[in-house]
Amino acid sequence: MATAKTRGISSDIQSPRTRLLYLIYSAPNSRIKAAPGTKSNIAHVLGYKSDGHFHYDWNYLLGANMIEEKAGYYQVTDTGKKEFALYSTQSMNNWIMIVIGIAIVVFTVGLRFEFVPVESAFAFGAILILVGANFLLVGKKTKPKLSEEAKALIKELK
Repeated sequence: MATAKTRGISSDIQSPRTRLLYLIYSAPNSRIKAAPGTKSNIAHVLGYKSDGHFHYDWNYLLGANMIEEKAGYYQVTDTGKKEFALYSTQSMNNWIMIVIGIAIVVFTVGLRFEFVPVESAFAFGAILILVGANFLLVGKKTKPKLSEEAKALIKELK
């Protein structure tokens, strides 16, 4: 007996269609040159087993206004870029945390050897608060929205 394929965010992220969109999204300026053979090369490097499956995904992305052909380029639209908002935000947050960690180490050494004044600790703390507030704002924008009816249902189900 065959079992159903697992579905979910993780499997959707690794779907050929999402990887196709991400390939173009990852290119400089989220666009690639629309030259002869480009689509075939993309289909090959992404491991598509058939041209039909590739073109089905390609046409889906075009129809969903996630990619467009414009001025000799295939480019990701704003709608397509929104598909990677969570990934981009997470990646940015990770890099910011690394930079903050390095800054804390350098700052601590500077305080220990009196290279920086103690008052700068206040400024550093204020900057961390602003960065944290920014994370909260970005997180609110990328959080799935629920209707009032759905929120009421959650309260009832508690």
